[in-house]
Amino acid sequence: MGFESGSSSFRAFYLSRDLTPADIERFAKFALPPLDTLVGDEPLCGWAGPAHALDADLSEEHCWRGDWLWFAHVTARKKVPPSYLRAVLQQELEIERRAREVEFLPRAAKTEVRERVEEALIREAQPSFGCMECAVDLRNTRLFASAMNDAAIQTLCSAFRETSDCMPVLMGPESAAYRLRGIDCNSLEPVNMTPNNTIAAAPEIALGTEFLTWLFYRWENEDATFDFDDARCGLMFEGPLTFAGDEAPGCHETLLRNGTPLDTPEFGIALWNGKKLRRAKLTLTKNDWVVTATVDGNDFSFRSVKTDPPKKAKEKDAFDEMPSMNAPGAPVPPPAEDKHKLEMAERMDRAAFFVDAFLHLYGEFLKVREEPAAWYAQLEKIRTWVAHRAGMDAVQA
Repeated sequence: MGFESGSSSFRAFYLSRDLTPADIERFAKFALPPLDTLVGDEPLCGWAGPAHALDADLSEEHCWRGDWLWFAHVTARKKVPPSYLRAVLQQELEIERRAREVEFLPRAAKTEVRERVEEALIREAQPSFGCMECAVDLRNTRLFASAMNDAAIQTLCSAFRETSDCMPVLMGPESAAYRLRGIDCNSLEPVNMTPNNTIAAAPEIALGTEFLTWLFYRWENEDATFDFDDARCGLMFEGPLTFAGDEAPGCHETLLRNGTPLDTPEFGIALWNGKKLRRAKLTLTKNDWVVTATVDGNDFSFRSVKTDPPKKAKEKDAFDEMPSMNAPGAPVPPPAEDKHKLEMAERMDRAAFFVDAFLHLYGEFLKVREEPAAWYAQLEKIRTWVAHRAGMDAVQA
């Protein structure tokens, strides 16, 4: 599944209460029903284990991996491919027309044929699956889930609350600001990050895009490292870069990719015209951990999250075949299944580090943003940088 492939996309959710491995029993009670109970095109919904959509093992032993509880929400539905449905329907309509010996079939006859064809095809169709992977971070009372659109998020939150009596709260710029600093975004004043006086300030504040723009400025001009979790960590931006601004003249979104998007003149022009950095590829490091993801400032979604793989064990050589000189009772290497669980837990620990470090940097931004004097002092530096990147130093002066 996605979390096991080395590249995954997910949204983070705060949970209203602590979960324990024993809570998996609640999900087992709402497991995905047998597929032979599918009727027509009505969907079947339920929970499955972490291995695949038909993994019926929702036991604590199978789903508990390190500090993580793994499972998935599955929707099964019989669905006929549209192109196949159209072809069969046209074929049956032609047969019906010839049988009636008419030039055109009446509307009622067409409806009757369509219903008959759809019913027959649905009866023989194989089910398709919609699977949302879930990983509960037991240490930090939160959920990572591959629900990337509004419909999927609504389905997941409703099912999760009904099953566990625990409400997931989507982590976005507004909810994170309240959790980290107790900030109500509506109390902050919208501002322009460009010195271009012809651009009006947006009527609504966009904390997430302000944060990414501020972070890029900090990375390029001040410091590419930061202290977090008793370690010196690093950050790096890469393309493609997406800039957006509803109040910007002309187009409201600019995408810079291929070549050198970080150094292109269009970078500064986008900022000069009132756009802010909305989406970028961000790399965060800690010791020997390197995690890369495409982050979106609008909703704090994490796409294409890639973690450096755990270090592989040394391959066997001739010395490994020699009789062991260790004392009796020496530790035995874990079985392959347990080793896989440990690797998956470590991979998710690294993804959790990325989210934690990202929120730490967001908290640093909020400390400046909520203090008007500190924020306007920072804005002056950012506006000077924007003018320089846009080649408008003389205009600003």
